[in-house]
Amino acid sequence: MARTAPNPSSTRSDPLQAAFLRRATSALERMAATASPKTLSDALAAPTDAGSLAWLLSRSEVVGPAVIELDPLVPALAKNVEHRKRLIERAGGTLSAEDSGRLLGISRQAVDKRRRAGALLAVREGSDWRYPACQFDETDVVAGIAEVVRAYASAGPWVALDFLLAPDSALGGRSALDALKSGDRDAVLRLLRSEAQDGFA
Repeated sequence: MARTAPNPSSTRSDPLQAAFLRRATSALERMAATASPKTLSDALAAPTDAGSLAWLLSRSEVVGPAVIELDPLVPALAKNVEHRKRLIERAGGTLSAEDSGRLLGISRQAVDKRRRAGALLAVREGSDWRYPACQFDETDVVAGIAEVVRAYASAGPWVALDFLLAPDSALGGRSALDALKSGDRDAVLRLLRSEAQDGFA
């Protein structure tokens, strides 16, 4: 019987995976040992494994001063990860380029083209571009999304998504997305111009 040659990439990745797991497990054991029962309970209340981990890493008293001294960005990065997860949840999840194309009645390539032109909002999840579901109505993109995406082109899509979903007193406590969906596009454009003048957009 012919022997199957080992896959070089998987052979190489196994020691790396093992090394990563050893290091990560060791860090988690140290944090779990120093965390209070309430802290662990709060971390477990997150809806996902990644959310629990991000919540724990965001607590400077759990990570420890020695770690923060060596890597001061750890809590901030963890908070950023958790914030992005919440944004995606509030956005109703994300769609792939293929699913977005089916909804819009266009090809995946046309979806990518719209993204590159700033006509669609897309965020990076791993190596993929994902499209927040909240920007779509039944068969099209909510009017005004392109203006928001382009206004925040330099700040990035996560900032644009945050702008869309955050309630704003200038919009009567509504989010920019709610205002756009109710047809109040001019109010959102005025807010964008105001933030651009203040240096936020």
